[in-house]
Amino acid sequence: MSRIVSTLLLAGALALPFASKAQQTIGFATLAPGSLLHAQASIIAKVVQDHTKMQVRVIGYGGDAGMFDAINTQKADFMILDLGETADAHHGRRNWQGSAKPAIRMALTLYGFQMGLFVRKDSNINTLADLKGKRVPSDWVAQTGVLPHSQAILAVGGLTYNDVVKVPEVNVVRAADDFKSGKLDTFYFAVGAPKVAEVAASVGGVRILPLGDVAAANKAMKSVREEYYPSTANPAPHVVGLDKPTDVITIDFIVGVGSHVKDDIVYEFVKAIQANKAGLVEGHPNFNAFIPDQAGKVQPTLPHHPGAIKFYREKGIWKESAR
Repeated sequence: MSRIVSTLLLAGALALPFASKAQQTIGFATLAPGSLLHAQASIIAKVVQDHTKMQVRVIGYGGDAGMFDAINTQKADFMILDLGETADAHHGRRNWQGSAKPAIRMALTLYGFQMGLFVRKDSNINTLADLKGKRVPSDWVAQTGVLPHSQAILAVGGLTYNDVVKVPEVNVVRAADDFKSGKLDTFYFAVGAPKVAEVAASVGGVRILPLGDVAAANKAMKSVREEYYPSTANPAPHVVGLDKPTDVITIDFIVGVGSHVKDDIVYEFVKAIQANKAGLVEGHPNFNAFIPDQAGKVQPTLPHHPGAIKFYREKGIWKESAR
């Protein structure tokens, strides 16, 4: 009997690591509910859960500062945001000078994140230059990553924050609510975000302000941050504020990960996303822009996690020459 008991105990001990792995819970940091990032993080979480043994808990924060701190202090494992601000936080530059978040790594490139400034449909503001003297959201205390975005958009119109009436805001969701209540003449948001549809329904419609001359716009936005580029946003049932193809400011939208996360977890996480575009698109049509073979796109300003590199190499989509 003692031999049988010993055998059972040994089997149970050996099984513990595998049971732990089967019940692995991953923290996925994103912005607050109502934002495009929260909606898309929830979709990614479902895809990963459906195709791995991981449980993914989506954690909403009021701004990017909370997300970066969560990754850097191991309170979350993965995150979703734009490349520019994430790279800045990693290196401790611009908004993050003296407060670097060196634990952040690249996991996967999703697609070009399109954004812009929206106005009421019946507004007499028709171009970005028309924002001169108007009430524009500023400061972005809890979501500092929006500051360069809004600076770049204003630059396309030949403006800076000195040319407008600055209205300090905490984050994009709060600013959108202030626009609804009449405290702002424009609000910043991602193209296709649920919040834009909510605002439009309450004010009788909204429209995005176009970039105008694309070559000039490209030069202006890159004067703020090199990672920006123009792309065309197309009308779609879920995209509110567009009635024709419109050029907008864009930056790569990524999944980041903490350096503390084990290689095999990162490997399985990115593998699930890269192999299941259909599941992503089923959740949100913006994922149609995701190109699986570019999931491992080398981003010179932010190093990849070794677990991600291992998967991309095995898949044959890691470009060594681009490092």
